[in-house]
Amino acid sequence: MRVVFFAPHAGIWVHAFPEALVADAVRASGAEVVYVTCGGALGSCCIPMASRGLTVASPERAKQAVCRGCRRERLWLRHGFRFDGYDFESMLTGDDERRVEGLVAQARPEDVAAFEVDGVQVGRLALYEYLIARKKSQLELTDAEWPEFRPRLSNALRSLLAAGKVLERERADRVVTYNSLYSVNAMWRAAADQRGIPSYFLHAGVGLERRLQTLIIGRDSTLRWYLRLIEAWSRYRDVPCSKHDLAVVTGHFEHLFRGTSVFAYSSAKASHDVRQRFGIRPDQKLVVATMSSYDEYIAAAAIGEMPAEAGTLFPTQIEWIHALVEWFRARPELFLVIRVHPREFPNKREGTKSDHAQRLERELADLPANVRVNWPADQLSIYDLAEYTDVFLNAWSSAGREMALLGIPVVAYCPELLLYPADLNYVGTTHAAYFAAIETALRDGWSFERVRKAYRWCVLELVHGVANIGDGYHFTEEPPRSLWQRGLRAALALPGVREPLDLVRRPRRLREQDRLAHAITSGRETLLDLHQKVDEAAETAALRAQLARLARALYPSERGAPAAGTLRQRLAAVVDS
Repeated sequence: MRVVFFAPHAGIWVHAFPEALVADAVRASGAEVVYVTCGGALGSCCIPMASRGLTVASPERAKQAVCRGCRRERLWLRHGFRFDGYDFESMLTGDDERRVEGLVAQARPEDVAAFEVDGVQVGRLALYEYLIARKKSQLELTDAEWPEFRPRLSNALRSLLAAGKVLERERADRVVTYNSLYSVNAMWRAAADQRGIPSYFLHAGVGLERRLQTLIIGRDSTLRWYLRLIEAWSRYRDVPCSKHDLAVVTGHFEHLFRGTSVFAYSSAKASHDVRQRFGIRPDQKLVVATMSSYDEYIAAAAIGEMPAEAGTLFPTQIEWIHALVEWFRARPELFLVIRVHPREFPNKREGTKSDHAQRLERELADLPANVRVNWPADQLSIYDLAEYTDVFLNAWSSAGREMALLGIPVVAYCPELLLYPADLNYVGTTHAAYFAAIETALRDGWSFERVRKAYRWCVLELVHGVANIGDGYHFTEEPPRSLWQRGLRAALALPGVREPLDLVRRPRRLREQDRLAHAITSGRETLLDLHQKVDEAAETAALRAQLARLARALYPSERGAPAAGTLRQRLAAVVDS
């Protein structure tokens, strides 16, 4: 078996080194590995450059500095692992470059999504990172945007032309990339699909506690991986989980609660009394509507990875919010807080305000007395809201599964857009069913069994669905806490320091080497493979212990009896029972 690893982003070491560990494991299983790198063909604008804040318009010397670093790390990997392979630009001829120039000249900014080459939707696939970076809600580009996008389109075309040549030359049986949604990687997946070659993606794990010590491995893309986990949910839903696996989930949520990770968009809990802050009367029940950001969704929908929002009960989130406002206007015994997703505005990962955010500011200006908006500028943690919320209403945000894990009822209207099982929530896909589901959720209230079910899903997502590479890669994203740790982190960040260290201290054989390799060489779609038998009573006891951990993380300094009806009181009641 010949497995081609397309690895053009060596300059992102935290991705490239784990990728190389997988390639090494596949080779150790008896397969031939061809390790294909960049070498400078993407020098106008690439993912390593973007990760360092560079754009198409950045100075050439800054781009070249990134290229030099990327080449250096490519050599560390190639020589350190003794991989056979070459740079993909070596496959491109002068005729190929002239073809790229001619094709780009034919593309039109206002219709770039329809731009197709050799049966591949190159225009759509090349839009993926651009739509996310610019937080655009439209697929059409303006003349002003075209100069920034054009080099991305050229790179995608170079990648596609090289992919076809490499796969034919190597007679590849498998293709592996790190995050197949990146546009240049998506070209290799498309070329493999055309030839009937299974393509695999790698991605850092979902759990924040050991994100880089775990890896997702699956067919096609991360979004397809989620859909396959959801398909498998019916086989795992009734299987009790072990104490160890439940603790892994709790570790992730402890990190999420801190609000320090770049992947955690909510700030840490600050013990705000949100009822007092929003002027909610004691007799009013609190309902929070958590909106979703459009950037990643629109990018995923543009490349065919997600269904269209227009087919859901509310064709846009603004229409959903308008329907909620009218319903709550007639329900003075209820109070609605509309939480706008922080990604819509500048945040710790992106500095751009979305088109949708600007429309929300106009649309949410005139509201009834029992409806308020929680804007990102309020710096209010979703966990402060959770403390007093009776029901959450969700579009397709991951908050729907987080709140379910805390036992709070959640109502959804678009189950097809959720990246977790819809049965963690109440669901209504018609107007009557949706508002009836809200009424039911208000009556049912907090539930320990909802906690159990959400924990089981998270075990599937964070434990069974990933591989553990912690024995081979030791990098941590935890901020250094002491002067010594800060000094060590700074030293390891110097060029040529971390790379040889990681290569030297990797084990000769990863603990999960066979599992990693088998997933790819055998043609499996995911890593899912359950071999555990735990009785439900043991799981219940372990869950109580995990809820005690969550309570300590949420309320580290709070003393005395919790107020009635709060999340703290509900967690304490279960822990003490």
